Amino acid sequence: MIEDQLEVRIAGKTDTGLLREHNEDFIGFDQDAALAVVADGLGGHASGEIASCMAVTSILTELRPDRPGNAGADGLLEEMTQAIRAANQRIFLAAEANKSHNGMSTTLIAARVDGRRMLAGCVGDSRLYLLRDKQLEQLSRDHTLMNDLLSKGAMPENGFSLANIDHILTKALGIHADVEVDCLEHELQAGDLLLLCSDGLWDMVADWQIKDILNDHGQDIERGIAKLIDSANRNGGKDNISAVLMRLD
Repeated sequence: MIEDQLEVRIAGKTDTGLLREHNEDFIGFDQDAALAVVADGLGGHASGEIASCMAVTSILTELRPDRPGNAGADGLLEEMTQAIRAANQRIFLAAEANKSHNGMSTTLIAARVDGRRMLAGCVGDSRLYLLRDKQLEQLSRDHTLMNDLLSKGAMPENGFSLANIDHILTKALGIHADVEVDCLEHELQAGDLLLLCSDGLWDMVADWQIKDILNDHGQDIERGIAKLIDSANRNGGKDNISAVLMRLD
């Protein structure tokens, strides 16, 4: 193995949860491309399912290993950005062409490992976490009204609780013909664990619980995924639950 190359193992699962009739989440990963994607569809029933499936399928196709790419971090980040923007346009045009899917959209988090670098793209409030040296860190930023207000130093007035706006999205794929993508790059090391998940996980399982589960089961990522989803359901399972783990060794 090349000295700067880390071995990547990936596992993932999506679950309907306890209260929803349909699963509008969609996940996908490509072991050869060291690529994982999680999408949380919006729009109700079939529309959300279509949007999330289109997003994940589009990105896995655009970033498949046999497609020619650009060398260097800037080129790979640009590839990630363009792949997500292409997925956005496909969803937007599909909704425009079919009135029954009008307004369908999806959140998205995608992560790709290249050597010892992780390159990720985010739209919405699906999250990317890093577990390193037993400590959990959220790498992505939620695109929610609450975060926007807090970043501007604004606070709710007249007794309006932050909880009321916690899940109001300011960005999602498919809403407009183009979308601004948050891209980030992070240096990796052996033993790191990356978690991509929908809000059905992080809203039901506190960060400290996620950290404990990953520390206990991080070596066996399939079991770790099962424990995360089981915990979300035990805590109420109010939404669809999706999680993908990428372990670096």
